[in-house]
Amino acid sequence: KGVSWTKEVTVFLGDVTVQLLQDWVVKVNDEVVALPFLKESYIYIERQTNTILLNTNIGLKVLWSGRSHLEVSVPGSYKGHTCGLCGDFNNYHQDDLRMPSGQLSLSESDFGNSWKEDVNPCKDAGYQAKKVANARCKILKSAVFKPCHRVVPPEPWYGACVYDLCACGANNDECLCDTLEAYAGQCREAGVILQWRSPSLCGEQNKC
Repeated sequence: KGVSWTKEVTVFLGDVTVQLLQDWVVKVNDEVVALPFLKESYIYIERQTNTILLNTNIGLKVLWSGRSHLEVSVPGSYKGHTCGLCGDFNNYHQDDLRMPSGQLSLSESDFGNSWKEDVNPCKDAGYQAKKVANARCKILKSAVFKPCHRVVPPEPWYGACVYDLCACGANNDECLCDTLEAYAGQCREAGVILQWRSPSLCGEQNKC
């Protein structure tokens, strides 16, 4: 759960390729399409308020927020026939962290990293962008988030934050806020409620 920012989603289905991009832009076979969009016997794509819903003929459903949040679901007929980041779908969650090698990981971050492509956004973004990302992500190690540090160590999240900001732009406030909210969400699950938002940090009222 370390890296929170999903920049885009690509779904391959037969000879159809669907790309779910930023700001609710959707491409089918490299062509931007207007929604709702139907390609008979394969896919139906619609926008529901601020969410893109992709329905497929094989039962796969994909929800995309248009920015970074992604949900994938499949019907019960796929039990025991999935792998990857969504797990084995065999009602035995203990083996969900299975890496491509077939080995089980003891770490969620190691598991996630084992499935990612060999991409280094900070290298592509350059030294200055990485420097800015490092500086902005240090907020995770500050007093604002300190009450949670003992139950959710900030180090993996700091590294993920830097990775995210390099990927989506070091000065991208929305990306930073999504990353901080993801960490705060883990803290809530662990029983630590943080009052981390302020007028100068992601706003007190508006959800980033």
